[in-house]
Amino acid sequence: MNEIKQVLVDQKVRLERKFEKERIIERDTPNLKKYLSQPNVLAILGVRRSGKSTLAEMLLRGENFGYINFDDDRLAGIKVEDLHKLEKAIYELFGEVEYFLFDEIHNVDGWELFVSRLREEGKKIVITGSNSKMLSGELATTLTGRHINFTLFPFSFSEYLRFKGVRIEKVKNTYTTSSEGIIKRELENYMREGGFPEVLKISEDFIFTIFSDIVYKDIVQRLKIKRIELFRSFAVNIIKYFSNEVSLSRLSKTLKLSNNTVEEWFNGLINAYIIITSERFTGKPREGMTSPKKVYVIDPGFISSIALDNSKGRIMENLVALQLSRMGEKLFYVKGNNYEIDFLVRDKAIQVTYASGKDEIPKREIEGLNKIKARKKIVITWDYEDEMQEIKFVPIWKFLLNTQEYF
Repeated sequence: MNEIKQVLVDQKVRLERKFEKERIIERDTPNLKKYLSQPNVLAILGVRRSGKSTLAEMLLRGENFGYINFDDDRLAGIKVEDLHKLEKAIYELFGEVEYFLFDEIHNVDGWELFVSRLREEGKKIVITGSNSKMLSGELATTLTGRHINFTLFPFSFSEYLRFKGVRIEKVKNTYTTSSEGIIKRELENYMREGGFPEVLKISEDFIFTIFSDIVYKDIVQRLKIKRIELFRSFAVNIIKYFSNEVSLSRLSKTLKLSNNTVEEWFNGLINAYIIITSERFTGKPREGMTSPKKVYVIDPGFISSIALDNSKGRIMENLVALQLSRMGEKLFYVKGNNYEIDFLVRDKAIQVTYASGKDEIPKREIEGLNKIKARKKIVITWDYEDEMQEIKFVPIWKFLLNTQEYF
């Protein structure tokens, strides 16, 4: 028991020290604490190192809460029957706590019933996890209607600017000339560095550590993949498909792997939040399910450092996909005869193109919008703004900073 207490004290002190020594910013999230106004479970999910535990601690700051990080090597191999020992140690150390914060608790098989019991005893619980399937087991059935899940991404562009301490001056919707210049310069940096907090705090090279941790801890170990180097190569190649369609059947032939293996590996990347996908929109549901999906990467830092690609048009499209996903939108694309629509979100059709002037916008972008019915039609450009023929042209930096205005 003394060893367990030592681990818990070390973890709590380390968490507190983070707020004393590191730069912490408010995240652009809804009021998540309202979901804990009564005994409930709030699951903060997302890619590893995106700031989930920091966000959770910010929610509980000022409260007396018990904290356990199950990614600690000293807790490796812990069994579900041992969780009550951790619970007892928390009460002995911190008294009668009302809140619990469990980091990466899905590392423990059978954790769902433990969390369910705590909630039934009137506790308010925050759990974090780097696997989207962590709520697909017993917790989803045992706590039907009694848990809320929220997906946290790496820093958005607005959060990136806040972290960098960039002050933006504007009157209503008009930015000062100097602010606009600074924003555009920082957008170039953001497209290269990405939004992982530790990359911005430590070094751009830290992106490789994050990628390796996700690949090995969140996919290889969970799926028990034996051909590790082949899988890593597969993951890198999928990232290189960003903003493009990917055919899993074609990949299986190229890699000489079974369709089942390729599908399992691909879903592993999705579940670990390395990639998100967009489904082809069609009037025939089966056709949409069997059509190739478009792939987007969770952070632009992976694109510049892992895929070694600086294609601005495709990176812009990837940024738009991430921004829409942050808003909770399900992504669809349209592929018709001789035209494509990058995003169809609810009743809005969105195209993305790297253009700084009217003459640089490819005709196919406008022609595609003219062939589809949508309440709003938007072309996101690099630096061109206008409105004509019911189509709004918006610079990407404005879209990223004021997305709600266009919805």
